[in-house]
Amino acid sequence: MSETEKNEIPDKPSIVVCGDTFNIPSDKDLTVGPGLVFRNNAVTCTKPGVIKSNDRSVWIDRNNRRYVPVLEERVIGIIIGRVMDEYRIDIGGAHVAMMSSIAFEGATQRNKPELKPGNVVFGRVIAANKDVEPELACVNKKGKANGLQVLEGGHIVQCSLGLCRKLRQHKSPLTQPFLITSNRSNFVSG
Repeated sequence: MSETEKNEIPDKPSIVVCGDTFNIPSDKDLTVGPGLVFRNNAVTCTKPGVIKSNDRSVWIDRNNRRYVPVLEERVIGIIIGRVMDEYRIDIGGAHVAMMSSIAFEGATQRNKPELKPGNVVFGRVIAANKDVEPELACVNKKGKANGLQVLEGGHIVQCSLGLCRKLRQHKSPLTQPFLITSNRSNFVSG
């Protein structure tokens, strides 16, 4: 498809390449996800893959080798160290994430969790930029934990991004007997 030719965003998953451009219907308020950029009232593909959409967003689905943090995404990470009042956390990306020691529900300077290297946390990305380290928090925007916490017990397995995506999308007989928390950062906890 040429750069001047624009199509509507497909209803079914379709293969796209860099430079493909799609019109956004004026009656829809869509969030543009990874692999796409919004320019001149149209969405342009910046990465090859499969374009997918739902009522609220449109994105390119592809098998990345490394996790790329996205704002507001929930991730599993392993604490690898502490610097002053911040924890350094491996989330499977190019950079190590940072999390404040008071980024937990009810935490204050005097009352904060003491975490050690090897502890596993389930948090959300509150800052993501390609030039700086991502930042995590174990609270939502209202300051409530809402399931974001230090994970205790169970096992954690590092696997491919594609497998994490499939575990989140499908109810497999393999995962039925377990409580599985998977994300797009290469880690699965059960």
